Amino acid sequence: MSSRAAHSPEGISHPGGSTRDPRRFLWRLTAATGGGMFIDGFVFASVASALAGSAMSREIGVTLTWATLISSSTLVGTFFGGLFLGYLTDRVGRRPMFTIDLSVFLASAVLMLFVTAPWQVMVLGLVMGLAVGADYSIGSPLLAEFAPRVRRGNYLGVLEILWNVGYVVAYLIGYLINSHWPSAWNITLAASAVPAVICLMLRHGLPESPRWLMSKGRREEALEVLTESFGATGTRTTLDADTADIDADTADIHAEQAEDTRYSMLFSPDYILRTVFVCTFWICIVLPYFALTFFQPTVLTAIGMGSSALAGALLGTIVALVGAVTGWFLVDKVGRRKILIWPMFGCALALFLVALGHRLPLWAGTACFFGYLFSYGIMSILPGVYPEEVFPTAIRTSGVGLASAASRIGAAVGTFLLPLGLEHLGLGWCMAGMGVVSLIGGVTALAWAPETNGRLLTDTGHRAQRGRRLVAAAPVGQG
Repeated sequence: MSSRAAHSPEGISHPGGSTRDPRRFLWRLTAATGGGMFIDGFVFASVASALAGSAMSREIGVTLTWATLISSSTLVGTFFGGLFLGYLTDRVGRRPMFTIDLSVFLASAVLMLFVTAPWQVMVLGLVMGLAVGADYSIGSPLLAEFAPRVRRGNYLGVLEILWNVGYVVAYLIGYLINSHWPSAWNITLAASAVPAVICLMLRHGLPESPRWLMSKGRREEALEVLTESFGATGTRTTLDADTADIDADTADIHAEQAEDTRYSMLFSPDYILRTVFVCTFWICIVLPYFALTFFQPTVLTAIGMGSSALAGALLGTIVALVGAVTGWFLVDKVGRRKILIWPMFGCALALFLVALGHRLPLWAGTACFFGYLFSYGIMSILPGVYPEEVFPTAIRTSGVGLASAASRIGAAVGTFLLPLGLEHLGLGWCMAGMGVVSLIGGVTALAWAPETNGRLLTDTGHRAQRGRRLVAAAPVGQG
């Protein structure tokens, strides 16, 4: 590893004589990738808000069956987008796919202004989901491949917070439209076009991942990206305390080995346990959450909130956001395992208590439901962290895409079955079932979750790492 040059508060000096501040580039990249996550949360809440109002159902004939198909369409699209386009990104690169997916999303969002039948909403939701699934498997791996190891969790966690922010903003917009202009439901559905335009502008001119270039044997191009982005030549770089250890990460990029992208690697003996772990914990996080938040007013009505259910649903999204900010604050301080295991068991306990239904006072049932949302929020940042860290560069977006696709199967199943379950089985059995899912997630995390905090990506993604072996990893600051 190269020696560290003197620190400079003004940025980074390199042989070319120019000065660069890596933080400026990293935060621009974070905003560009986080914009995709904001849009993802935004579009899911937009659909949920439009379905929560009565005007769309009345004007274009949305039945219960159509409501479940529409609510699941974006999730199904995300499944196929992550599954296939993640692998394509590992083959052709992060940069071109980073723009194409969002352009497709923007066109579909604009078309939402002109829908006149429920099947059109479903088809456009499916296409938007394809773009979202692609962005899941492109954006966060790209950021992970640039971010310094000591703050990688914080950088990646911002993306998940922005998902929650997007959800809250869209739900608030939908709430206002439902309350004051209910016939403008098509604006609710199309509103995601605005952040999509902003995000496309932020992405213009961003470079290819140097790790991906190294993994494809394109060393000279990777060095050019490092010099342009960080002011780094070879492995030499200078940085202040906020971006400490970026020289180690630069050296780690040089350590990337050229390797073919083979989808079968995800199921090889070296990686199968990691593949199962990231798919399982992600499913167990999102299956209850997507189901409960898509139909949050219905659930809160069943708990006993009555006419306050829609306002309670808006409050619930804010509670989840507060939890996500808490998780972001903790992820690089206490590590990944602790903020996955205990919140997962907390979700299970809260949902089992909600399952008691009217045997609990209204305040207690409502508090338990919001307690579930807060616990969910804490661990909700980890789908944007763990999968990006446990796979090597050659299959990183493939692994993230597969895990994202698996999670969307769970989320789609949950959103399809919950309204039917509430109608035929009642609140208690539905909440107990969701609690079992969270319990499975907690047991899985306890058994298999590694501790990747502060580790270099070539280390955490190395084929020699198995199961929880990374728990005993070297602390931050050791090479």
